[in-house]
Amino acid sequence: MFKMIGEIVSAKIVDIIDENPYVKSFYLVPKKKINPPKPGQFFMVWVPGYEEIPISASGFFSGIIRITVARVGETTERMHQMSIGDYIGLKGPLGTYLPIKKAKYLLIAGGYGAAPLIFAARELKKIGADVTFAEGARDSSRLLFIDEAISLGARVLISTEDGSFGFKGTILDHIKDIINDYDVIAVCGPKGLLDSVSHLIKKSNKEGYIFAESYMKCGLGLCGSCVLGKSGLLVCRDGPVFKNDVYFKAVLE
Repeated sequence: MFKMIGEIVSAKIVDIIDENPYVKSFYLVPKKKINPPKPGQFFMVWVPGYEEIPISASGFFSGIIRITVARVGETTERMHQMSIGDYIGLKGPLGTYLPIKKAKYLLIAGGYGAAPLIFAARELKKIGADVTFAEGARDSSRLLFIDEAISLGARVLISTEDGSFGFKGTILDHIKDIINDYDVIAVCGPKGLLDSVSHLIKKSNKEGYIFAESYMKCGLGLCGSCVLGKSGLLVCRDGPVFKNDVYFKAVLE
């Protein structure tokens, strides 16, 4: 357990999995005990010589933390060059998380938004919840965690914009007519998907959660760089998982 919320704990990379040509998962063992992350929570990840960046947990396995990293900038490019046995720094887990209860869940992932949602799917299946894991990507090479979702016993819906796998079109096209079949809807992905699903949730009057993303410097609510829309709420401190009514009012009204 952390002595202070801002403490950076060194973590050893014990395994690396190439999830697709653009994304790798890193399995990490911290050098000291930390609180287990919950689905939706994130870590500020520090690579020596580079900036701290926020990365969501994509799994927690008996003390081993999994983070899933898309190669999208200097820090993540450096991480993709790292090897088993190397160390990185972790600050966290930080932020809010998805409530886990025995209900019927629709988890909607766009791109590498699948990372925190596969963690949610695993935790939900542990308690016997009904889970549909719906994922969309530009093409089949960018899909993530499909085999893992199937192995968990989740119902899996897949869409690709080019039609190379599953339904041809966006994941929004695939799921927009089934929202009312579920008790809880959660979405993580590009802002356009978040906004569109937020509208659907509001219209259906279902319980919904939006996994928001934002540029962050500190992850602790100190720098004010990650304000959610016009609300004054901070993604790092008050999120990243927001109830849909909060997200809708802050971003879409």
